[in-house]
Amino acid sequence: MVAARWQELTPGLPACGLVVIVLSGCWRPAVVPPTASIPNPAAVTLSPSIEPVGPDGNRFVPSPDIGDAQWPADEPWRDWKYLVLHHTATERGSVESIHETHLKKKDKNGNPWQGIGYHFVIGNGDGMGDGEIEPTFRWKQQLHGSHAGVNEYNQHGIGIVLVGNFENHEPTPAQVTAVKRLVGTLSRKFQIPADRVIGHGDVRATECPGAKFPLDEVKAVVSR
Repeated sequence: MVAARWQELTPGLPACGLVVIVLSGCWRPAVVPPTASIPNPAAVTLSPSIEPVGPDGNRFVPSPDIGDAQWPADEPWRDWKYLVLHHTATERGSVESIHETHLKKKDKNGNPWQGIGYHFVIGNGDGMGDGEIEPTFRWKQQLHGSHAGVNEYNQHGIGIVLVGNFENHEPTPAQVTAVKRLVGTLSRKFQIPADRVIGHGDVRATECPGAKFPLDEVKAVVSR
């Protein structure tokens, strides 16, 4: 029937040409399986996030590097050898209030202080946030301190003061956490060993940083 129809449309052309045309035009459409037969990709199971835990079982927040956006310094690092810990012996304080008090002080030669003598202040919630760590201009400019009363420790000691009177009570838990964090980070950065993490009373006849300041506990973070 196809051949007869071919002769009607193309007189004089042999019907065998039909076979060539038909064969040359043969094609087979791609077979696409139904959607339902396509398996879903394997589900990816994500492991639950695991927060690092410190030796005391509490969540540990890694310390930022000194000199990052939180504790920047505008000048090259000084040759720091000691960390000297203090208390304000007051129940309220801030970088600004201590700065104003120290501006009124004079050195042994009668020269006025440049301002706050410490490099870092850690608040107790009254004047600053509880456990807040704030660097002073001495840290930012990498200047010597005016906190130890001994030249060696002023020139090469980073002065850290916590707001509070630790003859009367202990620092707040947030302050203890903060000072451990700061001491641990500074000691690693400047390779300061535990025996050079000292209280003010270790270099000068003073009760500072107070009988209830946990100095040994703070020094222990250096050996970890």
